[in-house]
Amino acid sequence: MKKGIIVVLFGFVIMASIFRGCQSSQVKTEYNAVFESDVVNLTNYTVETKKNKTDIVEVTINGRIENNVDRVIDVKITAEFYDKNDKLLGNSTIIIRGLLPKGKPGSSTSFSPPYLGYSGKNAASVDHFKLRAEEVF
Repeated sequence: MKKGIIVVLFGFVIMASIFRGCQSSQVKTEYNAVFESDVVNLTNYTVETKKNKTDIVEVTINGRIENNVDRVIDVKITAEFYDKNDKLLGNSTIIIRGLLPKGKPGSSTSFSPPYLGYSGKNAASVDHFKLRAEEVF
C-alpha cells in the first residue's frame, strides 16, 4: 500500500515538472503612454493585444476623452507606436466631431478599436505610445 502511494506521488511530481514548462508566454498588457492636448483630457484608457498562436499581431487603444474648453469642438487624435529604442513603428488617427463643451451631457466620448491601433510584423515590439489630441477646424 505504501509503495503504491509513493509511486502515485512520484508520478504526480514528474507530471507537474513536465507541464511546468508548458505555460503560455505572458502577454504584455501595460504600456508606457504619453498624452498631449490643450483641448481635451484623457480620462482613462486600456490597451488590448491580439495574438496569433505565438506572437502579438495587433495593439489597440480604447479610451475616453473629455472636452475641457467652453465650446463645441472637433478633435483629431493621433496615436504613435514606438519600440523600446524609441523608434516609430507606426501611427493611426481618428477624428471625433461635435464634442460638446465641458460640464454638459455629451462633453465626453469613448474611442475604441478598430480606430486607434497598430498591426503587423512589428506589433510585438511596441513598448510605448504617444497620444496627441488637437482641435481641427
